[in-house]
Amino acid sequence: MFRHGFTMPMFAAVIIAVAAGLIFWEVLHIIMALFCLPIFGLQCDELSKWVFGFKRVNGKLRKADMPFATFVRYVPAVNEKSGKEVDIDKAHIRFMVFRILVKIVLIAVIIIIISPDWSLFGNANASMGETVKLFFCIISFGALLNDLIMLVTKGSAHGSSLGGFVQKIKEELKNGVDITSLNLPPLNELQFPDEPSTADTLAYLYYYSVSLIMRGDEQKLRDPMHKMTDMLRSEDFMANCINSYGLLIYYYSWLEPDEEYARKFYDKAGTALATDTGAGSKRALAYYSYAVLHDTKKAHYYLDKAKRIINETENRLEPQLISELDDILKKEEN
Repeated sequence: MFRHGFTMPMFAAVIIAVAAGLIFWEVLHIIMALFCLPIFGLQCDELSKWVFGFKRVNGKLRKADMPFATFVRYVPAVNEKSGKEVDIDKAHIRFMVFRILVKIVLIAVIIIIISPDWSLFGNANASMGETVKLFFCIISFGALLNDLIMLVTKGSAHGSSLGGFVQKIKEELKNGVDITSLNLPPLNELQFPDEPSTADTLAYLYYYSVSLIMRGDEQKLRDPMHKMTDMLRSEDFMANCINSYGLLIYYYSWLEPDEEYARKFYDKAGTALATDTGAGSKRALAYYSYAVLHDTKKAHYYLDKAKRIINETENRLEPQLISELDDILKKEEN
C-alpha cells in the first residue's frame, strides 16, 4: 500500500494517525450527545466515551467515574404536565435517527477536513497519508451502515416469542434505555404462540423483577420472585441463570428475609457467584454475608470487590444496592 515499502516507523505513524482520528470522532460524539439529543425529545442521562464520563445528578450533568467502554444512556425528555406515557419504541427510533444523523454530520466533517482521494483505494502506490485517510473514512462509513441496519431491522417490541422479547429488552438496555422506562408487564400478561423455555422465562422474570426493584415497587415483586423460586428450587444448578440465583439470594437475604431459601440458593450457586466476574454476583454475596451470616468482614470483602468491578451494563441496580449496603456498614462502624 505504500510507495516506498512497508516499514515499522510508517506502521507506527498509521496507528497514531488512526488513533488520533478516532479520539477526534469520539469527542465530537460526546459534544453532539450532550447538546443535540434534546432536539429529538431525548435527554442524555449518562455517557461514557473512553476516559470521558458524565452522569446527570439533580438535573445537571457532572463529571463521573464511568466504565472504560463506549456507553450512552438516554431517557425520554417528557413534559410531566402533559401526563402522556412514554412510547419507548418511538423513543428508541428517535435515538437511532439521532445516531445516524450524528454519523452523517461527522463523516461530512471528516471528508471536508481530510478529503481523501478515493481513486487511490487499493492502489499499491498510495502514500501513507492517503492510506490513513481512506482507512479512517471506511471506518466512519462502516459505523453509519451499522446504525442504518439497526434502524431498518428493528421489529416490534415484543417479537414473536418470549425469547425474542427478552432479546429486544437486552438490545434496548444495551442501547442506553433505562430499564424503568420499558414499563415491562407481568409475565402472565404476555402471550406468545409457542411455549417459552425455562431459560427465557427466568430471564424475563429477572428483568421484570429488576425493574420493580428500581422503581421501588416491592409489593409487586413477591409474585415474580416466588415464580423464580418455584422454577429453581428443585432444579440442579443452571449456569446460564447466574443472575437469577444472585437476585434470589439478595431477595431472601434482605427484602423478604428467609434464611432457609437464602441458604438453599447459596448452596446451589454460591461458588459460581464467588468466581463470577459480575458486580451483581459480589453484591448478592455481600448482602448474604451481612444479613444471613452476620459476617460484616466478609460483607465488606465482597462489597469492595463489587465496587472495583462495577460497570454500567443493563441497568443502574448495582450502584444503587451497593451504595445502600455500604451506607449501612459505615453507620455500624461509626
